[in-house]
Amino acid sequence: MTQLYTVNQEAAARLEASGVAPVMLYAFDGFIDSGIVAGLAIGDLIDRPQTIRLVSFNADELVDYRSRRPPMTLGEDGWSDFQEPSLGIDLVYDAAGSPFLLMYGPEPDMRWDAFTDAVSDLVETFDVRLALGIHGIPAASPHTRTWPVTATDDCKTLVAKAAGSSADRIQFPSSVMAWTEVKLREIGRDARTLVVHVPHYLVQVPSPMGTLELMRAVSQSTGLEFDLASIAEAADVQRQELDQQIAARPELAAAIAKLEDRQDASSLAAPGGELPSRPLPTGDEIAAEFERYLAAQNETGEDSAFTG
Repeated sequence: MTQLYTVNQEAAARLEASGVAPVMLYAFDGFIDSGIVAGLAIGDLIDRPQTIRLVSFNADELVDYRSRRPPMTLGEDGWSDFQEPSLGIDLVYDAAGSPFLLMYGPEPDMRWDAFTDAVSDLVETFDVRLALGIHGIPAASPHTRTWPVTATDDCKTLVAKAAGSSADRIQFPSSVMAWTEVKLREIGRDARTLVVHVPHYLVQVPSPMGTLELMRAVSQSTGLEFDLASIAEAADVQRQELDQQIAARPELAAAIAKLEDRQDASSLAAPGGELPSRPLPTGDEIAAEFERYLAAQNETGEDSAFTG
């Protein structure tokens, strides 16, 4: 059988010499990542000095090339620059010089059991102390309030909101991220996923505001230190652009205000109590507000931070 992965022995020796039981962060293209929050985080993390590929997975064994055709370039001399899918684990260093692992690339289309078994073996080999998945999910919440971050080992609130207050579980389409977490827990390893709740009107655009909240949560969960200056700067720019658009559109400001009322009411409600009595918008009402706003944007030809 074709080998599923190879290990860079130089990087492995470097990690072993550090004497650190590392954290492993991971996220995959092709799975839900509202606001591209995990994608932005990974792009920032791999652009660091000393980053080196530790493990390379055999994409030919895991990726369906017909479902996600790799780009190629056609020039005067024919085809060139075949961009083969890259799925692997990098050895990265945080702002304090502590090593950690970062697994990223396309979500495998096939051989999920083999892949997650391989990841489990690698986690054992490198003595990973915590495997932490990261991504964003859509939420009916405003960007003007704190963007909640939920961990999969503490999902009571998330499940209740999704399935109703009487439910204690809900089914979702599976993912390699979830399978990895389950497999690692089965072998006694600490594994969970952090998901940041991204306002539903920002899910199709890069949202550094969400990435900032996500990486702060990662730091709190792992003890890793990150230089978030560039992400914070981009988040400030996004917030200013959103504020300008809202100020220019009273109907959009009204829709945001309704979302704020809903979130504020939820946060003020006593455990087990009733929410304060006030008129709250339905999902259709909120969608209609944004459809009217987006239609107006298209008519004027203005760029909008609310569109993809």
